[in-house]
This record gives sequence, structure tokens and C-alpha cells, in this order.
Amino acid sequence: MQKSYFFPHSRDLALPKGTSRRKFLQNSAGGLSGLALASALGLAPRSAQAEHQLSYAFWPWGSEIVTEGARNFEAQYGEKINLQPIPGEYAAVIETKLAAGQAFDLFRAQRGQASRWYAAQWIRPIDDLPDLDKIVSEEFPGIGADARSWPDGKRIGLTYYNGGPFALFRNEKVLSAAGFDATANPADYPQTWDEVYKQAVDIKKKGIVEHPILPAWYKAWTGTPWALYAQAFSEGEYFVDQDMKATFGPDTPLLKVLSDWKQWWDEELVPRAILTWQDSQMSNSWMKGLHAFHFYIDYQSFIYSDPKNSEFAQNFNMNPVVPGATHDTTLVGHALHCMTATERSEEDLMRAWQLMKFYSWRDKNGELTVHKRWAREANLEVPFPAVYDDPEVQASIKKWLYPPLVEENYKWLFEGRQRAVAGSQLKAPWLQEWEVVMQETIEQEMLIKGSRTPSETVVFLRDLWEELRDKYT
Repeated sequence: MQKSYFFPHSRDLALPKGTSRRKFLQNSAGGLSGLALASALGLAPRSAQAEHQLSYAFWPWGSEIVTEGARNFEAQYGEKINLQPIPGEYAAVIETKLAAGQAFDLFRAQRGQASRWYAAQWIRPIDDLPDLDKIVSEEFPGIGADARSWPDGKRIGLTYYNGGPFALFRNEKVLSAAGFDATANPADYPQTWDEVYKQAVDIKKKGIVEHPILPAWYKAWTGTPWALYAQAFSEGEYFVDQDMKATFGPDTPLLKVLSDWKQWWDEELVPRAILTWQDSQMSNSWMKGLHAFHFYIDYQSFIYSDPKNSEFAQNFNMNPVVPGATHDTTLVGHALHCMTATERSEEDLMRAWQLMKFYSWRDKNGELTVHKRWAREANLEVPFPAVYDDPEVQASIKKWLYPPLVEENYKWLFEGRQRAVAGSQLKAPWLQEWEVVMQETIEQEMLIKGSRTPSETVVFLRDLWEELRDKYT
């Protein structure tokens, strides 16, 4: 099963002073006009029957799970779902549809997208709907906090899955050749990024591999930005306070993270081509056994450790903790199920809510059916710890873990997910604009050209964050 979860954001780099967030987002969504174009995009008026049918828009990875879910929903609730898969640039397409006023009873949104769309008043909060307290009581601790909007604290959706946390993957063939053998004792593994660096230097000097560290700096918004959040949180850098003001600066852990990155780059411990690769090229390089360490989303084990994908599976292990000062992990790409802020009758609101609960919590029989299947088939981090007590889920995930340390790996995987900290910066409506400039600055100016030092980069990014915050608030 080839991974292709994510699609590019629709992003804008400037918000004119005095422009409301709603007006700005509506204007930036595409400026469509004309019945023909609206019809081509699926925005034209539909029949009364179709209007009444529940709708679900989603990016089409794992479509067979969505389709089977629709059949089960129909059997349990007696009504069909108008499934609307959106391939390609999902965020750009659905933002255009939302700006044009199209209603969805259910649609997916990565956390940064949800922040943007809620600011435009396109998402209906769900705080007043029944059973939410039960759902919250069953979730991992960080999930509910991450699903709340800023600044009003409303819950804007239920979790589809969590893109993250990251884990430090290990190539035990390379590490063993350098004398860094795997054990069942967590204390025997690198506890800090400085230890990772020292082992990487030793491996390179011994000529075992040329580029011991493979960071997830690939050419996409899920590349460098997510890698930065994950490593920053492991060092205790949380970026913003409750008022969404920047807390990072040249005297906070972000400087250490960027300084480490610059050192890895300058000493060629990382493949410099990574900045031009797609995520599939990065994954292929890892599965060829060309690196010792790889910091990436923990569910990648379902690809990396599958013998059908490479001979590398038998050498694939994970660090017991994310190295760093705090070992904290974060939900870099928390994906939500949302409903549009469309005027509905009470009956239709409850129908839409049943649909959201079905795909995001339990079915009519009280089973975590959909989430268990995501966990069994792709090791996705789902929001409910109870899923991981299921014997079938455990058996499926363990097939993708390091054979000599299967039980230990499963424990380390679960513990990383359980301790994941919600990243408040993802709630900022201007996050996507900031990320575009952040990624370009780090990759081009700090790493490639060296025209900005890590310290100068931190100061620039902090100033940019505050400038965007001023424009939005």
C-alpha cells in the first residue's frame, strides 16, 4: 500500500491591514465566477434529494475504508452518504468550495487548515452536541486540547487520525557495524540529539554510510515544517503562549535545533538532495539501508518494516524515546473531521453529527470499527487508547516492528503517542503563511546559502510571526 496521505495547502503570504479574516480567506480562495465553472467544480445547485443526502469530502487515501464505512453506515442508520473524494490539491479545492458556500456534513481538515477555515467561519463548532463529553473521556490526553480553536476555545471537530508523533527510526545493520547495538534497555539508546550527532560522526568516519542522518526535510509542507515542530518539542520548545504570542527566540531551544541542523548540513551528515526530494524518494533512500537514523512519523513502520517493500525490514528499529531535553512528542498533523457552518434543521444537524461520530468515534453498535481498521491497516495514530488493546490491532502493528524487540517496540510506540503534546501554534489562522516563509528561510538562506545564521533565522521567524499575528488580530 503506497503512502500518499497529504496534499498541499492553499497559502497566501500577506493580509492587508484592516482586512477581516473572513473576507481575506474568502477572497484568497479563488475568485470563481460563472455557472459553468461552478458546475465543473461541483458547486452548482443540486436536486432536493441530493441536498438532503449526507455528504462527506475527503482526500482519497484509504478510500476502500471510507467506502466500506459508508456501506456500514447505511446498514445501521438507513441512509446513504454522498462520498466526495478530492484527489490532488485537496486543501486548495475544498477551500474554494467552502468559500463558494458549498455545504458538507463531514469533511477532513489538517489542523492548520482547520484553523484557517474556522477563522473564516466555515466550520461549525461541536461543543453543544450530545456525547462529546463521553468522546473526550476516551481520547488520548492531547487530542481534545489540540482540537480546540483559538482564541475562543471552541471544539471544531473530531479526530480522523494524528499525523505524528515523530519517532527516531534506526538502521540496526549500520549501527551494529559501528558498535551501537540494540538492546531491550532504553538507557542504551541515544537520549539527546548530541548523542545522535556523535554516533553519526563516528559512523561517517568509519565509512559505513556517507549520510548517517536522514531528516524529513523533503520538498512539501509536511517536510521541513513538521520536522521542525517535532524536534523543537523534544527540546522543550513550544513556540507560542495562550495568547498566540511567540515565545521562541535566540535564547530558547529553537536555536539549538536550528544550530544542530546547520551542523548536520555543513558536515554532510545528511544527504543534501533531501531538500529536493519528495517524501517517497526519502522513504526509498531509507529502505535501501543508506542511513543510520531517520526522524519521521511513527506510523511509517507499516511501510518501512514490511518485507514486501524492501529487504531492510529486518533491520528496522526505533529509539525508545525521542532524543532531546524533554523527550516530548507532538501531533504535527492532527487531522480533523469537521462540518460546515451551514444552517440546518435540528434533525439534519443530528444526522450530520451521527455521521461524524460514526467515522470519528463509535458506530451505532458502540464499536470503534473505523479507527480499528485504520490502526490495523496503516498503524495510524487514532485518538482512542482502547484501540491498542484490541488483539487484532496489536497483531497487525507488531508485524511491522523490529523482530528481536517486538514487545519493546510496541510499548515505545504507544508511550510516545500517549505523551504527545498538542502544538498550540497549529491553531493560529496565519500558520500556513508563516510556514511558507519559514521553510524557504531555513532551507535556502540558512542551510544552502548560509546567508542567515541560525540565530538570525530565529529572530527573523519570531518577528514574522508577530507581524502576522498583528495583521490577524
